[in-house]
Amino acid sequence: LFYKLFGFFYYLFIINIILINLIIGSEIKGQYYFDCPCPHIIAHQGASMDLPPNTIEAFQLALDHGADIIELDIWRSMDGVWVVIHDRNLLRITGVNKDITQMSFDEIQSLDAAYNFSDSSGNYLYRDKGYKIPSLEEVFKNFKNEKINIEIKDNRKLGLSDLVELIKKYQMQQKTLFVSFYYSVIKEFRKVSKNEIATAASKSDIMRMIYFGKLPWYKIPFDAFQMPFYSKKVERYGLKNPKWIENMRSRGLEIHYWTIDNYKDIKKAFSIGASGVITNRPKVAYELLAQMGKR
Repeated sequence: LFYKLFGFFYYLFIINIILINLIIGSEIKGQYYFDCPCPHIIAHQGASMDLPPNTIEAFQLALDHGADIIELDIWRSMDGVWVVIHDRNLLRITGVNKDITQMSFDEIQSLDAAYNFSDSSGNYLYRDKGYKIPSLEEVFKNFKNEKINIEIKDNRKLGLSDLVELIKKYQMQQKTLFVSFYYSVIKEFRKVSKNEIATAASKSDIMRMIYFGKLPWYKIPFDAFQMPFYSKKVERYGLKNPKWIENMRSRGLEIHYWTIDNYKDIKKAFSIGASGVITNRPKVAYELLAQMGKR
């Protein structure tokens, strides 16, 4: 009798696991980072010309303006919290001359993320209005159904395991793309994440691709290129050539250019075959794609 009961409950357990996987699968279906609408509008630090960059409010406005993907930057605080902000030194953004890696998250939260943000006329309209520097966890909580492009700014490899656990906690593995300027950092991130989370090429990755990409033994370790649109080096290496873009895309790679804000250049990037543009003005990109019949 014991073995029959054990077998029955084991059977129920297996059925339960299958049902849970089916439910989770149905929830995340169609929410992968590279899913269309295409080409992608990637909002650089949110709608960062209209509201203080890298804030919850700027991210929401970017989505309201038609962005497909939120782009943001992260640093790790002294107490191990992944914090959403561009600069290591906080003077330019908050008016406080401190290193974010030497502050606790509570200390960071006391600062004004809008302190030095001004409009085109030089007015500080958002100072002392409650704009905070968010944690990455707060962004995940607020935008759990959105796609997010995340740049790791630190050149140290600290806390990457914690970062991957945070991504998994909010089931963001398929909805995020990570990039770092530093090859050692993105290489370690790929290792820690077991290559289950999309990454973009570092500068070293790009150079390896240029020199070894045609060799049969070369295995591409990344999912996307993200390159400066106005770089002379990008031009010189042919990384804006439509044929090169077409070739890379045929190999399953995305091509994104940053940071493009004027209508003419956004249109040019799309015309040469870019998979996406990173822009401070997502509304301009959306209106252009609407005119092109792609929104």
